[in-house]
Amino acid sequence: MAQFQYKARDRSGSLITGSMDAASQEVVSLELGKMGHFPISIKSVKTKTKPKDSTGSLFGPRKVEIQELVLFSRQMATLVNAGIPILGSLTALSEQVQSPHFSQVILKVQADIGDGLSLSDAMSKHPDVFSELYVSMIEAGEAGGVMDEILRRLADLLERQEQNEDKIRTALRYPKMVVAAVVIAIGILMSKVVPVFVNMFQRAQIELPLPTKILIAFHKVFVDFWLIGLITAVVGFFAFKHYIKTENGRYQWHTLLLRMPIIGPIALRTSMARFTRVFGSLQSAGVPILETLNIASRVVSNVVIAGIIRGLRVSVEEGLGLADPLQRSGYVPPLVIQMVAAGEEAGALDDMLVKVADYYDEEVDRSLKKLSTYIEPILLVFMAVLVGFLALSIFLPMWDMSKMARR
Repeated sequence: MAQFQYKARDRSGSLITGSMDAASQEVVSLELGKMGHFPISIKSVKTKTKPKDSTGSLFGPRKVEIQELVLFSRQMATLVNAGIPILGSLTALSEQVQSPHFSQVILKVQADIGDGLSLSDAMSKHPDVFSELYVSMIEAGEAGGVMDEILRRLADLLERQEQNEDKIRTALRYPKMVVAAVVIAIGILMSKVVPVFVNMFQRAQIELPLPTKILIAFHKVFVDFWLIGLITAVVGFFAFKHYIKTENGRYQWHTLLLRMPIIGPIALRTSMARFTRVFGSLQSAGVPILETLNIASRVVSNVVIAGIIRGLRVSVEEGLGLADPLQRSGYVPPLVIQMVAAGEEAGALDDMLVKVADYYDEEVDRSLKKLSTYIEPILLVFMAVLVGFLALSIFLPMWDMSKMARR
């Protein structure tokens, strides 16, 4: 297929330009006609060979960056609010996005809309870019005629998600760097420094203190069995990764995460923030509650909490409230239960849950800051113990050797 650049007039007489992949100029003209445009000029463009798209790579489809999707949603909301038709908005945005893959996806969505599909149906054909949550909210915007408002809410949701993930990455960056530095330092000591002292102590034929004996034993294990240890660690890591991908393994791992000190409360608050924000946003957008629960259970990363949310469908189908099954779960915090109960009584469940989401986002932020304050002294103590042990192991026998030399 060749690429064509075109100029056309829409129904209001405004000039629009864009590009389209098609077999011939006649096909482009027909597609423009389906969109309600009157073509003025259509020119063939010689395209350079592009590198293979990463969607077919070994590691699976590469998703569009969240920041780019946020910008797309905000720009789309502005264009729709200004009265520009969806097709015209997509044409303009396809030329502005940075990612070639995203640009192609937008053009495909545009073509599907020209063939008679709705925006939500066209987007649902590209799950690597538009998630189930995104498509459902677009569908609600189409049904309620509030597309610009829905797009703004989607941008806010995506932006909040990016901020939370960035906070978690920032909080874990320092511990990762320290642990990596410790591992590298131990490897260098065991392979380069310790052997020199071990040989020295063995030639001296003196009674070695306990720390030095432990160090020598550890060095012997390191030298003789490092390959076995490395293979065991690698096999164990991949076995663990495989196990937690199974249904039972993931459930047990996520249950353990929720029960861990320090990490457990952060995992629970993160899940609650995501659940309440998505639930409140979808309800406010007019999405049916059963579909809302289904989507909310999918966007919560912890399978234990996701199972609790899926279980709420039974309560809704039986005409019961949400507060009681949440309380019986044993995991959902009392604040969420009380706000859900109050929201059901007042008929303002969406507003209540958005407030809960704001509260838990702040709690997650505070918890991550506390996590750094907890981890830093633990790492410092560990480093101090390690350095002290190495110092005793090396300097105690050297002190004995110096005393023997004085005699």
